[in-house]
Amino acid sequence: MVSNEKNMRSLCVILLLTLSLVRSESAELRVHRIDKLGDHSKASPRFDHTAARAEAKKVFTELAAQQHWNFSQASDSRIFTAEGLKDIDVIVFDNNSGGLFSKAEKAAFEGWVRRGGGVVGIHGATHAHKSVSKHNEAAWPFWYGLWGVLHKTGPKEGPQGRRGYADWIVMKNDALDTSGALSPRWQLDKVEWYFWNYHPDYKSVKVIATAEVNRNQPLLPVEYPVTWCHEYQGGRVWYTNMGHYAENYRQREFVQHLLNGIQWVADKKD
Repeated sequence: MVSNEKNMRSLCVILLLTLSLVRSESAELRVHRIDKLGDHSKASPRFDHTAARAEAKKVFTELAAQQHWNFSQASDSRIFTAEGLKDIDVIVFDNNSGGLFSKAEKAAFEGWVRRGGGVVGIHGATHAHKSVSKHNEAAWPFWYGLWGVLHKTGPKEGPQGRRGYADWIVMKNDALDTSGALSPRWQLDKVEWYFWNYHPDYKSVKVIATAEVNRNQPLLPVEYPVTWCHEYQGGRVWYTNMGHYAENYRQREFVQHLLNGIQWVADKKD
């Protein structure tokens, strides 16, 4: 019964997206999803969003077939060489943590971004390479600037608990919803929000969505951004703090939001 219910939810998501999306250039995209967990250290601890990563792996496989992507995914970083990244258009970092890359892999990734690569980050990606001092000095400045933030602390206790409750999402930049399928205000069924170490360049990002957090997290800003994007050293970057829960990947609005992000980073700059 549980298996049947999961299959039905999966089918519903795909059917809804099929009805709401107009295929565009994404049909030709070469997309790579990485859910690698890196080396654990005191400065960059390793957290495993086990259920979310497992569900995302299945959902991205379904989306790739539907969208006709040239798609791959891995829990390692073997593709992170100049040759391995050469034909990749979009890399999706999905709930990563710890120290992910060697010096050579870092150099290959930086070069790929500077040549116009598109990067999408989901939730825990800002846990990776987390070494930030009290003066916001990062062990890998490129990674810090890529997202504009790194994880500082998890959520605080609030009237509805620390995590797992629903929050309203408010779209702040409708132009980035190329599908027209998202409401200006929609509810994410389960959330977990981070407190951040902010990069000095964060002020230049374009906020796409905020969450109405103050009922449960009054220590967070009233206008709390949960999704943003920017152009970074020749590439394009889109990040969302949504995606802590496996259930998120079966919610139509969140999946649509991810597809919008992938499309945006894949689009060539004017």
